[in-house]
Amino acid sequence: MKAGWERSNAWITPNLETVQQVLNPFLKNEELLSQQVLSGGLNNTNIKITTARERYVLRIYNAQDETMEKERGILELLKGKVPVPRVISYGTLHSMLENPYLVLSWVEGEQLSEVIYRDQSLQVAQAAEAVGRSLAEIHTIKFPEPGFLDGSLQVKESLEINEASFLAIIEELLFSGHVEKHVGKSLCHKVWDFAKKHGHLLDRLEGQSTLVHSDFNPLNVLVEEKDGRITVGGVLDWEYALSGSPLMDIGNMVRYEEVTNPKLLFPFITGYREQGGQLPPDWLKKAKLLDLIALCDLLNRENCGENRVNDLKVLLLRTVSEWELFEKVQSKLDEKFMKR
Repeated sequence: MKAGWERSNAWITPNLETVQQVLNPFLKNEELLSQQVLSGGLNNTNIKITTARERYVLRIYNAQDETMEKERGILELLKGKVPVPRVISYGTLHSMLENPYLVLSWVEGEQLSEVIYRDQSLQVAQAAEAVGRSLAEIHTIKFPEPGFLDGSLQVKESLEINEASFLAIIEELLFSGHVEKHVGKSLCHKVWDFAKKHGHLLDRLEGQSTLVHSDFNPLNVLVEEKDGRITVGGVLDWEYALSGSPLMDIGNMVRYEEVTNPKLLFPFITGYREQGGQLPPDWLKKAKLLDLIALCDLLNRENCGENRVNDLKVLLLRTVSEWELFEKVQSKLDEKFMKR
């Protein structure tokens, strides 16, 4: 699960004096005791800040664009609906820090990935169901049209997915970008033939104007135990959020599931549905096709790193080789839910 993936950007590590000055407006000169760069994330830098009274996260953005403003707007939009960090302070430029930044409340909990790794069935089921319920709440937020969001949460570039647009995106990523360089011509043509054969399913893709996290995976969801049950503590890292199909998030969450022995798929989808999440016909296959775009896009970098490339090659091959099993798994899930 992105284990050992190489970062896209170098860490941004300001010294304690710089962090103190950035945080002074709301800390009122309260002394910082320590700072610690958090290992999560492959693009931006998250630093845990500890004072005598409280803990915070200083989130520093590499990009000098609207990403911080977009993420700040989404966190405000979700406040009270879904557990997310609280925005305490923010800035696009500081005399001591040249990057956009957010100061966020500290969120208690552990990554869902750690719960899955422990492989205790009851804990995984409870956590996955809670995560599914939270995702259904996220997907109640709608936009006027599908596409990429600007800092004001307006669609700045329309993106509607159908067979034609899906194939155009996949073809460009495979053969005009950097993907072929990383995974080889043979695998690219195998993925391209697969996309051409099954892309027609996306001509019946409805509801594409939903708030999509777009990096909704077990590393970005914190869970905690309360009164003997596991609940969602926080959904983190909204930098890639867009207006699109809810199936993008579902495909991302179950990306690493072994279809013949899934750990979180059943309770995750059950929680999603019980909270009102709607799934169309062939939802699992459609989710996998949409995730194919994400997998190829993750390879579309001049320098990827060996660990990232090897992991993504396995995921591409798994999508192609397990395709015929997805219909059986979905039928079993649908039947199980109907009997509840």
